[in-house]
Amino acid sequence: MLTYIYLKFMWRSFLAYSKRLVKGKIIILFLCFTCIHNAGIAQSCKTIDANPPLNTAINQFLMSERTSLGARADFTETLTKTVEDLERIQKKKKSDVRFLRSIFYRIHKNSLIKYDKQATMDETLKSGRFGCLSGTAIYAIVLEHFNYDYDIIELPNHVFLKVNLKGRTMILESTLPDDGFITLNTELSEILEQKGFDPRNIKTLTTVGVGSVDEWSLVDGHNKISLRELSGLQYFNEAVRLYTQKEYIKSMDMINEAYTRYPSKRNEKLMQLVINKILKYDSIKEEIKNKYLKQYIKVVKRQKLSQTK
Repeated sequence: MLTYIYLKFMWRSFLAYSKRLVKGKIIILFLCFTCIHNAGIAQSCKTIDANPPLNTAINQFLMSERTSLGARADFTETLTKTVEDLERIQKKKKSDVRFLRSIFYRIHKNSLIKYDKQATMDETLKSGRFGCLSGTAIYAIVLEHFNYDYDIIELPNHVFLKVNLKGRTMILESTLPDDGFITLNTELSEILEQKGFDPRNIKTLTTVGVGSVDEWSLVDGHNKISLRELSGLQYFNEAVRLYTQKEYIKSMDMINEAYTRYPSKRNEKLMQLVINKILKYDSIKEEIKNKYLKQYIKVVKRQKLSQTK
């Protein structure tokens, strides 16, 4: 009898435990499902809200936090719409040359509004004012989107794009809204490799920069650079502007960023000039001088630059 009662008690305990176990498993499964579901929602939101490639590529050129999110969004929306239109046009064009021509003129019409030699990407986003640097950057970003093989060509005081297409060479010269899409024949392709070629002077083929190359321009002929190095050139330009305005601390901050992105000879020279000004400027506090001197010495040791005189 006692054995029967004991077995009955054990059976009831087992059933109760089983119910709790099953209930627990249901709860665990429910929680797991909820987590997975929420993760799916989060992933969906992330996909929707993530910066598209165009936006991500443009952001590396932005130097000012004052460029509002609204200005960035408006410009990117316009550029994205243009690219979407171009994707539809691409299906109708029978040749890459014709499609590249469409890219050149549509981008100019919708995004590159007014030429301004000193315009930064921040100003391009705000008002459509562009220089050869920001204009070239926009075209490079769009060409990359469409998987075209291109080179960014740096001259002593100018940049432009060269597109390599099945044995043919096209030039995209952002500063010429009407005549900037140039197809080179064999003769001009050979001249392209010569020192001093500038697509802005394609008709006369005169040497670029005569009488205008400033003391920072140490590029010898052509130099192929990456999109990141192009962004470094923008920081270099801003550093030069600040240097001429005697804003030496701000200039040094800019040139340090420029050098990080593009360790070129012109960056080295400007860096040396700026640190010399900082060390000699009486109104700059000693602690600030020491701070920037230490930064400069680190760069000198790392990159083996010549020491400050």
